[in-house]
Amino acid sequence: MQAIISKIYDDFPDELLKAARSKYGLRRVDRFISMAVAAVKDAVNVELKQETALVTVSSFGPHKTVFATLDDILDFPEDQILPTKFSHSVHNAAASYIGTVLGIKGPAFAITGFEEAFQEGVSLAETLVSSGMAPNALLVEIEENGLLTEAAPQLYGEKFNNQMKEIVKVVLY
Repeated sequence: MQAIISKIYDDFPDELLKAARSKYGLRRVDRFISMAVAAVKDAVNVELKQETALVTVSSFGPHKTVFATLDDILDFPEDQILPTKFSHSVHNAAASYIGTVLGIKGPAFAITGFEEAFQEGVSLAETLVSSGMAPNALLVEIEENGLLTEAAPQLYGEKFNNQMKEIVKVVLY
């Protein structure tokens, strides 16, 4: 299946991030979500049908926010945990923001895994379109740097043999 749009943001540009945060009121979101929304809005220059499917893919998900939330749970009483930070720690939070900004309401999937996660996302997106479950599928891979990605080569050198870069890939089928 041929991609309609395909764009890669390598070492994510901060000016794109700042513009998206301002334009879409992303005041309280983490970097992971901001990167996803900024890249998608920059790459997708066509109007999508409301039924468009959305597939987000990441090796680690929003791990910086997940770890910060876990630290808060350990350090503070539960009534002091920020609900917004907790909700952003879920792997499909980025998909929710992307869907809202684009006005799409089709099926949404969040894939996280170390082994061929992007290829699994490609297969899922192509299946959604070819089976008629969605007229289009938007595939977004997001990788954010943090302590876990810095340690990944030591923890799992077979898969992560180099220092990871922040990257967002946007593919529309």
